[in-house]
Amino acid sequence: MARRRFLGSGVHALRGLLLLLLLRLPVTPGTTCPTPMSVEHADIRVKSYTLNSRERYVCNSGFRRKAGTSSLTECVLNKTTNTAHWTMPSLKCIMIISTSVTLSVVFVVSALVTCIKLRRIFQPTAVEMENLEAMPMTRGSSSREEDQRNY
Repeated sequence: MARRRFLGSGVHALRGLLLLLLLRLPVTPGTTCPTPMSVEHADIRVKSYTLNSRERYVCNSGFRRKAGTSSLTECVLNKTTNTAHWTMPSLKCIMIISTSVTLSVVFVVSALVTCIKLRRIFQPTAVEMENLEAMPMTRGSSSREEDQRNY
């Protein structure tokens, strides 16, 4: 009797598995990927849009691939939706700074620093002005009456 239950449950499991396989959408022959997503400062020339094809992005002129990122993308199938899509590349294209630009910037900065230092060295010392209010400007008399008579 235990054996019948085991066989019966196995048959149901097998039927369920067959049903799942039949309900799963088949991959349509000739399924292709759409146009790959754009990546900032990079281009891609796709040779094949078919499933499992691999393509590489190329950084534009004046840019290079940042270390640790990948330019690879692959056409894969999403089994849930039965649609093809390209994988997301981790590519980051960064600007190339040429040696001549770097040297020019270093030269300009060092020239500015030198000018500032020289300006501090040759800056005239402050001349202390006498406080004119402390010294009265009279002709020997400090009375107002004399001042008024002279005018």
